[in-house]
Amino acid sequence: MKRVAVIDSSPLINLVHLELALKLSQFFSLVYVPRQVQVEVNKKAKFRHRLNKLYEKNLFQKCVVTEDPVRVEFSGLLDPGEAESIQQAQELEATHLVIDEKRARKVGEAIANLRLVGTASILARLEREGLSGSTYSLVQKLRRDLRCRITDQLVERAIVEASRPI
Repeated sequence: MKRVAVIDSSPLINLVHLELALKLSQFFSLVYVPRQVQVEVNKKAKFRHRLNKLYEKNLFQKCVVTEDPVRVEFSGLLDPGEAESIQQAQELEATHLVIDEKRARKVGEAIANLRLVGTASILARLEREGLSGSTYSLVQKLRRDLRCRITDQLVERAIVEASRPI
């Protein structure tokens, strides 16, 4: 079965920063990056170059959302990248949505047949598979370098759940 994910800005920025973005190939055959997510991440210095390198590897692919009234409904609750990520996941019939923000996850949970995963879950699973360092140390690096707000409680839960497939 082809496993397709749509990724939001925060996990994309986090995984690129840790140089682990291409490790998503262990879990997904294709990762879509919505247009609004591209806009958000390209505001970061040198990120456009990094994103283009990811596209060259054929794991990541740009996607463009079509106008949908549901997106307008989400826009009051979520930022444009989050809203578009959720809509693209529905439109592309993705199996997974890679997203971190709590409010966006609650909206995304309402979508049937869609599994939500965040940065902490991915890091814990990569550690379990022997493909990365300690989840705690990677999260510490994100906190220090990017001011990431992943809590210790979330890291602990991700480590416990890492035995389950993504």
